[in-house]
Amino acid sequence: MFKRYQIGTSLLLLVNLLFFICFPQITSAAQAETTPVLVVYDSLANGTPFEGNIDAVQRILASLNAQVTITSYDKYEAGMLAKFNKVINISNLEDVSHSPEIFNRDMNGYFGDYMHIGYQLPQHVQQDMGIEVQKQATDTLKISIGQFTQASIIASNISYTTKFKGTSYGTIFSENRKVSYPYGIIHGKNAYIPYLLKGNLSELAASFVLKDWLHVTSTGQNFVVLNEIYPFSDLDLLNEVADRLYSAGIPFIASVQPVFSNFQFPAMQRYLETLKHIQSRNGSIVVNAPVVASTISPDIAGLKAQLSSFLDALAEYEIVPLGIGSELYWTYDQHYSESGLSIFDSGIIYDNQNIRHHTQRNNSSVFNSAMYTIKGKDLNKYINSNQSLKSLPMNTAFVYPFPINRQEMEETLDTLLTSWTTFADYKNEEHSVRTEKNELTSHSGHLQINGQPIALNNTIAEIDSAHTYVQEVKKSFTTLFSVQNNIFIVLILTTLLIFMVFLIIGYRMYKRKFTHQERSL
Repeated sequence: MFKRYQIGTSLLLLVNLLFFICFPQITSAAQAETTPVLVVYDSLANGTPFEGNIDAVQRILASLNAQVTITSYDKYEAGMLAKFNKVINISNLEDVSHSPEIFNRDMNGYFGDYMHIGYQLPQHVQQDMGIEVQKQATDTLKISIGQFTQASIIASNISYTTKFKGTSYGTIFSENRKVSYPYGIIHGKNAYIPYLLKGNLSELAASFVLKDWLHVTSTGQNFVVLNEIYPFSDLDLLNEVADRLYSAGIPFIASVQPVFSNFQFPAMQRYLETLKHIQSRNGSIVVNAPVVASTISPDIAGLKAQLSSFLDALAEYEIVPLGIGSELYWTYDQHYSESGLSIFDSGIIYDNQNIRHHTQRNNSSVFNSAMYTIKGKDLNKYINSNQSLKSLPMNTAFVYPFPINRQEMEETLDTLLTSWTTFADYKNEEHSVRTEKNELTSHSGHLQINGQPIALNNTIAEIDSAHTYVQEVKKSFTTLFSVQNNIFIVLILTTLLIFMVFLIIGYRMYKRKFTHQERSL
């Protein structure tokens, strides 16, 4: 009996081994792991140089696949720290009194990974990292990390790390002291970044520290994104841009604005033809999140149906969108996340421009594949144009607004065509977009609709511009009204003719009378 059991077990193990060899499991994007992170801050720092640095950290975390819960000191609840293994504390205020006692107590009993950004580094963390700091009221800085450098940064009340234990990241060079200090430090489970401002190199430098602190091992890739593409954009110019980038071997992403109705109109047909041409020219299609004009409009209430209708219209045209581009705050809104972002498993995270929450929440939704964005024109502030850009800590999109005229087009193309940077092809990654009717996917560069590969077609069909945009309704008494109109026209013309006859007769009588009077004189 025991031998039979051994033989049966061996056969079962052998069958399982053969199964896994012949049919290896594929980890889908939907199974990608996320890292829960708690972000605590003392102030949004509105009206100060630090305004927006919390958003900057959130965008970096989103691109590194972190699921973020965020709270201020004022809304912090006892025991929150214990629920997380990774905590980031952002301190924009120098006054220690803003740190609540309830948070300080939890910090004393917290043993997870901790990152501190800004002022008021906790004493026990400072001791553990062997950190000593010196403060400078006003200074001019030069920040360097990797191949990036930015000089002439004016800073106030900055703390320099003079001693530390662990690994340092980048440098901050003080023009006043003529000394270099580390930008960021990681020692064991703790990390420290003394200075982070939105919009300068310190924001990008923080991503190098955050990646290692989160233990992210994947390598980031660089992408080109053309955004602000609308149905009323210059589509001929867009086709030309796609052709020239294709000839230069530069893959790109077109972030296009969705349309929710009137799919049969010639303008919409031309838009679809252009998107299809872009797709055939090594361009990947990403849909922009709709512009939120009002949080109570019917369009927002029916967001999922509206977005799905556009995606299905693209699918009918054999166009495969691969993700969505949205501002950061969409990921912190329950309605936008459930009704909009949930359709896509890949996203491009733009900086907040016009926040209009519908149902705000303090935890973020996470894309399986997210991308950080930098304005293309800002890249030259940090790196020489003749350098080849290396991989960044996260997938990064260099965003160029679609040019509105030929001069802007030439400037954008000149920047891209003369760049030494290698840009990745977005469709080579795994992406999935699902509506009730269709599943649109990319796998190893192949685009599929409902599991069927599509044929790429670069021919642009001619669309007849003749179209009745307002359909004629059924008319009653048309013949009667037509006869009446003709009668009125005849009467008016007859009246005018009689009036002209009387006018001529009157003129002749007046002229005859005037001539008779002259003869009498």
